Amino acid sequence: MLARIMGLMGRHPANAEPPPVVAVAKPIGSPGASKSLTETIEFFTPRLGLDVSAYIEAEQKQGIHHVGRYQWAVPVLAKRKPSRIVDLACGAGYGSYMLAQAMPESEVIGVDYDSRAVEYAKDNYKAPNLSYSVGNVVTWQSEDNPLPVCDAITSFDTIEHLLHRELALMRMADNLTDNGCLLLSTPCGHDVSKLNPGWEHHKLEFSHTDLYSFVSRFFERVIAPDDPRYENLEFWKGVVNRDKQRYLNKMNPLICEAPIRIKQRNGGEI
Repeated sequence: MLARIMGLMGRHPANAEPPPVVAVAKPIGSPGASKSLTETIEFFTPRLGLDVSAYIEAEQKQGIHHVGRYQWAVPVLAKRKPSRIVDLACGAGYGSYMLAQAMPESEVIGVDYDSRAVEYAKDNYKAPNLSYSVGNVVTWQSEDNPLPVCDAITSFDTIEHLLHRELALMRMADNLTDNGCLLLSTPCGHDVSKLNPGWEHHKLEFSHTDLYSFVSRFFERVIAPDDPRYENLEFWKGVVNRDKQRYLNKMNPLICEAPIRIKQRNGGEI
């Protein structure tokens, strides 16, 4: 099964080239992200294709992390047969494309605040069941409409960029179906949370214990790699980290199930 999926991931659109650094029209507001489109383009493009093996051979850490997470996610989600998947902070679109190719019966929606990333994704990673939208995870709003309710969400290395990450997790939980799941990663290898990380684009980097505590406020089941219920652990142990550690599976990535939703109150006036 793993070998078949890795073969599928090796397919790569021939026209996918690194994006030019250009400024285009501003997207919808991005509260919580505090980003400007005059900044250098931030999204990753997979120059060695969509199979993590190429990045392992080249010892290219960025590719191992970015491509590897989606490659791990494919069998985790495929067994659930989700009708709709929302890929938050989809960037160049390669991960959304990997999900769409592996699950042709599922609708996949790639969402990013950066209109340049969305345009690049639309041009380079296309599938009949795949669409892209400029959107905001904190407000759960796209350019014209709210983002949809879905059966699965992927959010890989997103929340560390947000000022209002608690609102983002609340929106994710509120917009998943009862049996839906969130696959989440964020830097959390620290023993103590870093409130002022060294990289300017990160607002916060959790400790592994704080991350578990935080996410558990929004999901009843938070399944980490050291949990016997964790799925597709063999990908990390037998492929990525087979001869040395290339990806730190310390509370990363998480499988989050049973979203906690609070019934909304109307009014409140006395």
